[in-house]
Amino acid sequence: MHQNAKRTKRMKVFPKGQVIIPVDLRRQYNIDIGDQIEFITFQDGILLKPSKKKPVERSLTEDLYGVLHSYVENKKFAEKEAISQATDAGFTNGWSE
Repeated sequence: MHQNAKRTKRMKVFPKGQVIIPVDLRRQYNIDIGDQIEFITFQDGILLKPSKKKPVERSLTEDLYGVLHSYVENKKFAEKEAISQATDAGFTNGWSE
């Protein structure tokens, strides 16, 4: 099929046309949940190729998430979503609570 093909893997097609990309290939090609995949067609097959990722803009909460974990041992930290909600609520309510 493709001249640069080094190996093949066989995966099942599910009822909705879904195919699972093996974890080793997702890691090798940096494919994450929600990423776009390009389908390039050839006369004798299809090439699946990860689309180029756009730089992700991260919020301040995402940048600071987990920064303080080294200062507190054996304590459970709030999940990132809870931190984001609390931060949003603080800005909305003026930090009055």
